[in-house]
Amino acid sequence: MTTSKISIAQEHLSLILEELESNRPFEACGVLVGINEGSVAAVKRAVPVSNSRRTQYSFELDPTEFYRIWDHAEKEGMDVVGIYHTHPANAARPSEWDKKSMRNFPLIWIIAGIDGVFAYRFVKERLSTVHMV
Repeated sequence: MTTSKISIAQEHLSLILEELESNRPFEACGVLVGINEGSVAAVKRAVPVSNSRRTQYSFELDPTEFYRIWDHAEKEGMDVVGIYHTHPANAARPSEWDKKSMRNFPLIWIIAGIDGVFAYRFVKERLSTVHMV
């Protein structure tokens, strides 16, 4: 079943917004660790990951950190249910680069930008908004 909602606590959203501000003017990124409960991805932790690109308009999760977090999550019976990143100078809408990456990693993607925080995913080659609860 495809997850159509993401359950994320205010503390995790606050961390993402803190990452937006503290890394400005560069993009920040991280992963969302949790469990899939039917149609809902339940976030248990938001974990910052170093941006290997360290640019204002793109990001790349540091692969060593990403693998370590994923491995630790699996040992706890959880998984990486999503990815987050920031758009410090733009709207929280997926760029063309984001869309390409989203197709390669079909998880929920949270983007924090100058207009707020929004969640997305690709389903059957179509970008969809994911409801945050």
